[in-house]
Amino acid sequence: MKTKNFLLSTAAMAAGLIVSSGVMAQSTATGSLNAKIVITSNCAIVGTGTDLDFASHVSTETSAASASNGGFSVSCTPGTTYKIGLQSSAGSSTTDGKGLLKSADSAVTQTIGYQLYQDASFATVWGNSPTTSPNIQAGTGSGAAQLYTVYGKTTSTLNVPASTYSDIVNISVYY
Repeated sequence: MKTKNFLLSTAAMAAGLIVSSGVMAQSTATGSLNAKIVITSNCAIVGTGTDLDFASHVSTETSAASASNGGFSVSCTPGTTYKIGLQSSAGSSTTDGKGLLKSADSAVTQTIGYQLYQDASFATVWGNSPTTSPNIQAGTGSGAAQLYTVYGKTTSTLNVPASTYSDIVNISVYY
C-alpha cells in the first residue's frame, strides 16, 4: 500500500508539474534599432556641351567676332547651392575668363584672345573665381539638368595666318 500511495503521489506531482508549466506566463524581451540613410550633396556636369563657335572670318576683318552658342548643363541635388566657374586651359592661370585660341599648326605661333561672358549683351564676365561675384554664375539645384549658355567675344586682331584656332574651356562647379 505504501508503494501504491507513493506511486500515486509521484504521478500526481508529475501531472502538477506538467499542468503548471503550461500555465506559466510567457515572457518577451524587446529592443530597437535605428534605421538611417545619409544623402550627400552632389553636382555633375551632364551630357555633352556645345562648342563656343566664333564661326569663320577673313583675316582682314577689323571687328571683334562674337559667339553665343556654347553651353552645358549642370545637375545638382535639390536645394544645393552652387557656383560655376569657367577658365581657359590655353590662357594664363588667371581666373578672369580670358582665353587664347591657338592653332593646331605648329608653324603658326599667333593666338587670338577672347573673353567669356554670362550674358548676350557681353556685360558680365564669366571667370573662375568662386569668391569673386559676379565673376561666377550661381544657382540652386533642382535635381534636373539646368542649361547654361556661354557667350564670348574676341579681344585681339583676327589678322593672323589662316588656320583653325581652338581652346578648351574648363568648367568648375563649386558646391
